[in-house]
Amino acid sequence: MRELIIHNMPELPFAAAEALNQLRINLGFCGDQIRTIMMTSSVPNEGKSFLTIQLWRQMAQVGSSPVLLIDCDFRNSEMRRKYSIRSASGEKLMGAAHHLAGKANIQNVIYKTNIPNGYMIPVASTIANPTILLENPRFAQMVAYCAGQFGTVLIDTPPLCSVADGLNIARSCDGTVLVVRSGSTSRRLVQHSAQLLRRTETPLLGMVLNRADTGSRASAYYQRYYGSNDYGYGRSHSHNTSSNGGT
Repeated sequence: MRELIIHNMPELPFAAAEALNQLRINLGFCGDQIRTIMMTSSVPNEGKSFLTIQLWRQMAQVGSSPVLLIDCDFRNSEMRRKYSIRSASGEKLMGAAHHLAGKANIQNVIYKTNIPNGYMIPVASTIANPTILLENPRFAQMVAYCAGQFGTVLIDTPPLCSVADGLNIARSCDGTVLVVRSGSTSRRLVQHSAQLLRRTETPLLGMVLNRADTGSRASAYYQRYYGSNDYGYGRSHSHNTSSNGGT
């Protein structure tokens, strides 16, 4: 199996790691039938991708079953941009889009990573309009295949209120976790996102209150890590970033 190296995976302080641990345990209470989980947010810059990759790492390290992370933010993958994900052999990456377009077998886009027990389907290149790929029956088939091969499948998606990709993805998932940025995302936007998810008939497993100002060392860590960034769906700067929350 091909292998990926994730170079920029920082260690979390205790408070942040423990909050993620609580989230992992809470998701376990949802039942064994919840295997494929979509991770999303309402708008950009809520910390969704950061939380997703850190949750994936913790699930992989703690659990006995392999865990797969599928990056489905085809338009603007933060994981591809921020975490310096590279092939261990130096070869060109192949991602979900290659499989959905019929250019690669599913086995050729699932990579082992340098995170023990952690596997990933990356975004290999930016796609301006992935709607056709996501509405292709091959997408649901891909998710179903992965659910049969891995204990848990986490799927990172674009924000729900930015583009329609997340709604197409949700239909193939067992449940959704909605990340909400504390003190920034309005109740109206959160309610709108919940309404959109209800239309897909995909259970909302819970919400994560992210970047809550706890006044702890974890808060200072998130301030240093995020800084001010343009996340691509619209310029959005972060000046007081701290975390965390749970379902």
